[in-house]
Amino acid sequence: MKPDARFSRIDVFPITGALGADVKGVDLSTGPDEATLAELRRALDTYHVIAIRDQTLTPQAYQRVAARFGAFSANPVHASMPGLDHIIHFVREPDDTGKVIGEDWHMDLAWLPRPPGITMLYGEVVPPVGGDTCFASLAMAYRALSPRLRELLHGQTAVHSGKGVFAINAMQSRLALRTDAANAEETEVVHPLVCVHPVTGERYLFVSSVMRSLMGLSEDESRPLIQYLLALATRPEFQCRIRWTAGTLTMWDNPCVLHTAINDYPGHRRVTYRTTIEGW
Repeated sequence: MKPDARFSRIDVFPITGALGADVKGVDLSTGPDEATLAELRRALDTYHVIAIRDQTLTPQAYQRVAARFGAFSANPVHASMPGLDHIIHFVREPDDTGKVIGEDWHMDLAWLPRPPGITMLYGEVVPPVGGDTCFASLAMAYRALSPRLRELLHGQTAVHSGKGVFAINAMQSRLALRTDAANAEETEVVHPLVCVHPVTGERYLFVSSVMRSLMGLSEDESRPLIQYLLALATRPEFQCRIRWTAGTLTMWDNPCVLHTAINDYPGHRRVTYRTTIEGW
């Protein structure tokens, strides 16, 4: 496959027709210039998910790189690494069983008043096969709505709740949580159902796994529509799949996509580092 000719400082290879691109030809550890960073950001705005391959980043270098994309977003659940206020360490050992963190379709921290705009995940140790991450385009989901349903959803808002978030994360014995992480259970926020990307002007559905109800409707009344929208958003033709290799840094437009971690690597170790950048 040929790279996207609209980019001159990096090589950008689209993954599917819906979203996602592999990026090569840049070394983030050397502190790339602003023009190169601008192309990376433009690739992210264009494809919503980019996997920057062949990187060698210490956690300290990773935090420095991330800071160049914007201010860090708050994380009220996960404890940061010692000495690195904004880096979360995820480890899955060969003998670990049960669900992996992020195994269900979700948007990161959708229950916050201002969810992260960018999530960044760096793979230090990855299984020889498996452990992929799938993404689904909420912009493609919006485009697939019938004109009448679009009309009904414009101007509507929905309640997103942190209830259950603490319990899900507390099940991960190797995941360090903040001492006040249980406060997430009490959090509820209201977000519009249809949003506009601030750079591209593209409309997208703001739906998530923690969306509980539409404003003015009960949870029971809202559930059929929420289930329909989530099923629509995760149709195969709206997805891409990132296959990890050691040294891959994946970035995604968090409000514009749903994602899920694939739990298919029993007996193998996986070590990743995550951080988030403020939303719009």
